[in-house]
Amino acid sequence: MLTKATTLCVLCTTLAFSAQANDTVTVAGSTSVSHVMDILAEHYSVKHPDTKINVQGISSSAGIVALQTGTADIGMSSRIINSTELDQNYTITPIAHDGIALVVNPNNPVNNITRLEVDNIYHGVTKNWQQVGGNNNPIAVVSRENASGSRFSFEHFMKLTKDIAGFTVSDINPEVLVVSTNGMVKSLIARNQQAIGYLSFGSVDSSIKPLSYNGVSPSIKNIRSGEYKMARPFLIMYKKQGLSANTKQFIQFLNSDDAKKIINDNGYIAEQS
Repeated sequence: MLTKATTLCVLCTTLAFSAQANDTVTVAGSTSVSHVMDILAEHYSVKHPDTKINVQGISSSAGIVALQTGTADIGMSSRIINSTELDQNYTITPIAHDGIALVVNPNNPVNNITRLEVDNIYHGVTKNWQQVGGNNNPIAVVSRENASGSRFSFEHFMKLTKDIAGFTVSDINPEVLVVSTNGMVKSLIARNQQAIGYLSFGSVDSSIKPLSYNGVSPSIKNIRSGEYKMARPFLIMYKKQGLSANTKQFIQFLNSDDAKKIINDNGYIAEQS
């Protein structure tokens, strides 16, 4: 009798765990996309309290791997995905567009930066703020890790890459400080008056100052009009077959008018149908 009771207890625990697992949708990838995905997940959970949306900001490349290995139901990317990374068995859908903002400490007197100045700073040619109209202080240059979609998009746009044996690789100064998330970029620059970095425009707040690029500020209006050139899509990725009902329902929400309003209200530009 004890054995039957124990078996029943284990079975009930297993079923409860399985039910909980099926009610969880894991969304993993870009830390830039995760910023707005957290907000979308919060809103979704209000109407769907039985479904847990687990958002993990781990980089665009890591999100692709998580999707392929089945540790994520939905991947997030803040860069273009090529056919060698995901084949025809996956769907890639844009949900928003975002600018990449070059940012400095609010106490830095520099307000605008040019393409050539960015090139020289990230190549290690320009090392003092005085050379770009600032104070006589050394420049502390900040970048993201190699797997970051923001870094990929930033270096691609700024042409901070080079070809080696048919592969495109980063060509920035190896002495720049590399950090792993948007939050770390923001925190470091907020504390360091000499620092410069780049991050998702939607992550900009009063703790840092976005620079105009070639005389154009990174505003929603300028990103939407195309006048601010440094912009990229926010993508979600998922398998075409075998999705759980909860995953399908959350994907439908991400493409809904409600989600588009949330995206627009939080400093991004929602993808139009």
